[in-house]
Amino acid sequence: MSPRVRLLVALASTGLIGYVAVGSLLARALGDSGYGQLAIFNEVVRLVLDAYVEPVNVERAMAGARLGMTDALDGDSAYLDAEQFLEYQRSAPEQDADIGLTLTRRFSFLMVVGARPGSPAEQAGLRAGDIIKSIDGRHSRPVPAVIGQRRLRGAPGSTVTLGILRAGADPFDVSVVRERILPAPPEGRMLDGATGYLRVSDFDSDTDEALRTQIEVLKRDGATRMVLDLRGAGWGDPAHGAPVASLFMEGGVVARLVGRRVDETTLEADPAGTAWRGPLVVLVDSGTAGPGEIVAAALSDSARATLVGEHTFGRAARMQPVPLPEGGLILTVAKYMSPSGISIHGDGLEPGVKVAATDPNGPELEGEETGPDRILERALEVLSESAEQKAAA
Repeated sequence: MSPRVRLLVALASTGLIGYVAVGSLLARALGDSGYGQLAIFNEVVRLVLDAYVEPVNVERAMAGARLGMTDALDGDSAYLDAEQFLEYQRSAPEQDADIGLTLTRRFSFLMVVGARPGSPAEQAGLRAGDIIKSIDGRHSRPVPAVIGQRRLRGAPGSTVTLGILRAGADPFDVSVVRERILPAPPEGRMLDGATGYLRVSDFDSDTDEALRTQIEVLKRDGATRMVLDLRGAGWGDPAHGAPVASLFMEGGVVARLVGRRVDETTLEADPAGTAWRGPLVVLVDSGTAGPGEIVAAALSDSARATLVGEHTFGRAARMQPVPLPEGGLILTVAKYMSPSGISIHGDGLEPGVKVAATDPNGPELEGEETGPDRILERALEVLSESAEQKAAA
């Protein structure tokens, strides 16, 4: 090993040598296997710098190691270099327009969790599961989800061009005009003389009271059974799903937030806040995430409602930024569990009645007509079947 390589090994291993010096503490924190893995990593560093066919850029190699570690966690945790962490922290009021996409990382690319209903992205035909290959010509493969979100924002009226990969379709580009997007309030309407329909896409601290108002209107209009549509509902803090679920429950646990370094929190339904006790079905799809999944899991676990539709996305966690000397971490520190202990984050929810969307490949770009709403049609059948079973009992 040359003197230069010895120096590089020493520099690259400085942090690990520090760990060795406090080995007993580290062993207690990580366990013997975790401590052993650090020793293996140290040996990999030594071998790469000593034997790789060409001189190694140590900074680049170590940055790659940090990226690889967070990539192995989940789609939202990420290592940000110094430039990216500044971009993440930067606030620019003049850049407050968006296109209405929520992103995560899957398969080493940015993936769409969901397109906000009525947003420019939805109108352009973008939807859950789309892979964003590029943003304005810049490849997305090395881009963390939080940075991808930042790069979708810009001045009102400006345009962002996305390169899209979609299952069953050729790669294509789509240009979307940014707009200032306001939270959409819950919507309610009667489907027939007895069936009310509620649509929730955005969640904030006022969503439960706005939805309560819609429920009271539908009850006055004669609703004796209800459809709660949570398709594409993934906007807002997952905790805001708890008071919405409470509207349909008579007490009980809605969800639990658990983490290794976070105090466990139990979200419970307020038994005095029930607004609807009648028959209920809940519509879900691959764009149902976060607060929408909290509601769906609570109502399903409590046998309060049947979930009808597609497997949900599986994104319900608490993230925490952690500054580092050069850059920072975005780390998932806690995740939400259903009342029965099902992990929502990373797993999603399986509906009791599975129904594929109208078109397995979904709607094409804007202007294409969609077929019948098979998920809603099947939900109405479920409500009718339930009523017939009760009548026969």
